[in-house]
Amino acid sequence: MLVPYQNLAAQAVSFLRGHPRAGSILASLATAGLLGKLVLFFWRCQQVNWKRQARQEKARARTKKMAETVANVTDSRSIIKKSVEDLRQALKSGSLSALEVLHAFQKEALRVTQDTNSVVEPIMEAEALAKALDASPGFKGLLHGIPVSIKENVALKGYDFTAGMAGGIGKDCEEDSVIVKVIKLQGAVPFVRTNIPQTMLSYDCSNPLYGTTCNPQDLSRTPGGSSTGEGALIGGGGSIMGIGGDIGGSLRAPAEFCGIYTLKPTWDRISRKGLMSHTRGNLAVRPVQGPMARDFDSLLLLSKAIMSPPMYELDPTLPDHPFDTMEYEKTTALRIGFYTFDGIFQCQPANVRAVMTAKTALEAAGHEVVHFDFPTIIDGGFQPGRHYIRLVTADKLARLRKLMAYDKMEPRVKMYLRFGQLPVWFCKAAKFIVGLKDRVLPVVFDTAIGFGSMEEYFQCVEGLEEFRDKFLIAWQSLDLDAVICPVFPGPAPTRDIAGLMTPAGTYCWLYNSLNYPSGVVPVTKVTQEDVDKAFDPKVFKPQNVYEKLLLKSAKGSQGLSVGVQCVGLPHREEMCLRVMRDLTQALGKEIKSEL
Repeated sequence: MLVPYQNLAAQAVSFLRGHPRAGSILASLATAGLLGKLVLFFWRCQQVNWKRQARQEKARARTKKMAETVANVTDSRSIIKKSVEDLRQALKSGSLSALEVLHAFQKEALRVTQDTNSVVEPIMEAEALAKALDASPGFKGLLHGIPVSIKENVALKGYDFTAGMAGGIGKDCEEDSVIVKVIKLQGAVPFVRTNIPQTMLSYDCSNPLYGTTCNPQDLSRTPGGSSTGEGALIGGGGSIMGIGGDIGGSLRAPAEFCGIYTLKPTWDRISRKGLMSHTRGNLAVRPVQGPMARDFDSLLLLSKAIMSPPMYELDPTLPDHPFDTMEYEKTTALRIGFYTFDGIFQCQPANVRAVMTAKTALEAAGHEVVHFDFPTIIDGGFQPGRHYIRLVTADKLARLRKLMAYDKMEPRVKMYLRFGQLPVWFCKAAKFIVGLKDRVLPVVFDTAIGFGSMEEYFQCVEGLEEFRDKFLIAWQSLDLDAVICPVFPGPAPTRDIAGLMTPAGTYCWLYNSLNYPSGVVPVTKVTQEDVDKAFDPKVFKPQNVYEKLLLKSAKGSQGLSVGVQCVGLPHREEMCLRVMRDLTQALGKEIKSEL
């Protein structure tokens, strides 16, 4: 007859009470249990390492195979330098085949990634797709034969997506994301996958799986994040257009830092099906997918191709709102607001000058540009930035800690994840103390404080919704069609501080919080005069720890790209693109007149 467990336990306790070595026995059992847990932990960590090494070897093998395929390609530069329209005409006429174009961009992508580490692996089906296009009669879609690069967290059939974390290795997607299906229907050839920062919650880019990505304009600086590899590859000339994502500037920061174009759409304008996101389930602030490109014409073409009827058929959860060509092609004068201060971060002189240059160019194009001083109108500007960061990290990053329990972490990632485990009382005290001298740093502690109740969470969402109402009223009070503003408070930071700069993303966070579409146009480059002014306390005096770090990073920033955001009301992507078009043309006319 089996003895009940409770009797066994009682007998064990009775035995130990009377045993002269009870203390030693208990200590031995505790030590054995602890050692067992340590052994199990290290064993699981080793399994993750083996998994990571196998995945790295698989990516290297794919890259080697692509390199062998294009080893004898000699005329790639002449092909990749063609404008997107010339490229389309050459493909249409047959003077270039889709396979020739693919090989040219594959070779160039390899060249760029040698310096920047922007590509994580080639897409092996690209060659078969190109050959099928060449064999098919007629011209298939707006993107026929155009190679398109894809951010690593976008689903591709037969490929895993990891965000630089081992947990996703080997979990191959069963189908393409909707956005990839759409561009394939339009004749595009997805050809490489591009790097991302571990967890994708950074304006820098490094992960234990694929390594560190650098800015093609200055290898010591960040290309931005989290669509990092896209920014670096397109900015370096290795891709003409690509697909990225954004929840807090992940399209726009890389676009500005690498001197390219992008469009962050309204949440439900472009399908998110097949997008890997760690904020899934958060309905207050949502991630989006969007196009990136080396020039405006390429961005416009990709935007039209994506926002086409097939996307709304493949994802019927979206409002049926294909690209409105008639709206985009309007040439009537617009009333455009501008600002250079969001109420939180001062912009360095180069970033202020970019907005003022854009203002002058748009006025020369016939538009009326007026000061949109929303921080004064709303009394404090984008102070609900604290609501944004609390909502995006509502679980205090618990989901990510669980995903990375046995993974190797980048130092900045480890710092942020551990930060979320600090006692609430400590974070509240630290928030109060640092708030006595710095008005931005306390926001960081909000991520570790989290929410004490559902009521507190609802109050935070309500606060953000109230801000949305106030911002729209301020916008409408000036009868604005669009707004131009900075992308970031300074030029691309050096990599030693880039991973700390997440709280400086408020110029981008604003339009994720509001759910307004926003595009980026490269406007100018940092000059020596800009740098001199940045270090002149009469012109620029940093007010918080992040402004001080960015100022330190401004040294040596001459020649880096600086852009502006062009913003429209929700679901008015065509308005954003109209402003981007007119600004690009006006800047181009100015450049030509100076030569």
